[in-house]
Amino acid sequence: MNNPFSLDFGTEPYLYIPRTEEQNKIINTFNSEIPSTHMYLLLGARGSGKTVLMTAVSHRLAEDKKWLHIDLNVETDMLNSLAANLYKKTQGKFPKVKFDVSIKGVSISLDKDEKYSDIQLDIDSMLKTLAKHDIKVLITIDEVINSQNVREFTTYYQHCLREKLPVFVLMTGLYKNVRALQNNRSQTFLKRAPKVSLSALNMRRMAKQYEEIFGIGEAESFEMAKLTDGYSYGFQILGYYLFESKKKTVDDKILFEYKTSLEESSYEKIWEELSPAEQKVTEAISGFEDNVSVKTVRESIQMDSNNFSSYQSTLENSGILKSDGAYGRLCFALPFFKEFVQHQTI
Repeated sequence: MNNPFSLDFGTEPYLYIPRTEEQNKIINTFNSEIPSTHMYLLLGARGSGKTVLMTAVSHRLAEDKKWLHIDLNVETDMLNSLAANLYKKTQGKFPKVKFDVSIKGVSISLDKDEKYSDIQLDIDSMLKTLAKHDIKVLITIDEVINSQNVREFTTYYQHCLREKLPVFVLMTGLYKNVRALQNNRSQTFLKRAPKVSLSALNMRRMAKQYEEIFGIGEAESFEMAKLTDGYSYGFQILGYYLFESKKKTVDDKILFEYKTSLEESSYEKIWEELSPAEQKVTEAISGFEDNVSVKTVRESIQMDSNNFSSYQSTLENSGILKSDGAYGRLCFALPFFKEFVQHQTI
């Protein structure tokens, strides 16, 4: 048997824990006769499973003959890419649907000589044709950023909403990148888009997968799952190294490889993306036992309540911290991240 666990980021692994509730919510909303929203934003830390969830949703909808799926890259001219994909993918899945436009490279033209300068007119025309055939278009965008390409696309998406065109959008992104995009003067409408923040995976489901793959008992598998803190990428890494070792228990060598991979593949990048003030708050929290009080941490770095609350909120929304709001207690949401942060100060 090949190793069923994956070390790759951004791909749908062979073995994973489905987020059934979130997946069904998005699919049922998009399939509704009168959808409450045409867009969802999937937020979470690196390795939390945003892309996996987006992929699962897109695959499910693409199985339906009334759905056309198009994936766009933020590094490209997204509107030209949308036009090209609409034309080519429609002809592949719906050959009986005929457009009044023809494609030449990535440009849309009415004939061999006349080309529109405004690509949006051509996209409108194709979307209206699809609407007449009751075909919906799902557009997925991974790791959105506050770039001109993304802003041009989302502005056009807002136009699609006004014109009641059959466009649905599913985007993933890091909290700070999405916030920067939403705070752009022309993009504030995105603040109304529903957000799905990916929390820890269900520990019992993770343990069950380990139990079945490694043929171990319930207690042993649950102890393994606890080492991941419900972190999706952690689940894959730990399973990968244990499977490769041909062992059934996590020893010191496997634990070392697990922690090192977490740091090299995920945590170093997460750390680099924090501001100096956010790093300072994170370092302060790492110096205390888990579930330390907000007041204790804040006073240790002599930071006023408003500033600390702002950084705390960013770290929580980024999937790095978790808190018990009722008691004002803090701890890290990622496995062994506390240990990683402590090493940064040595």
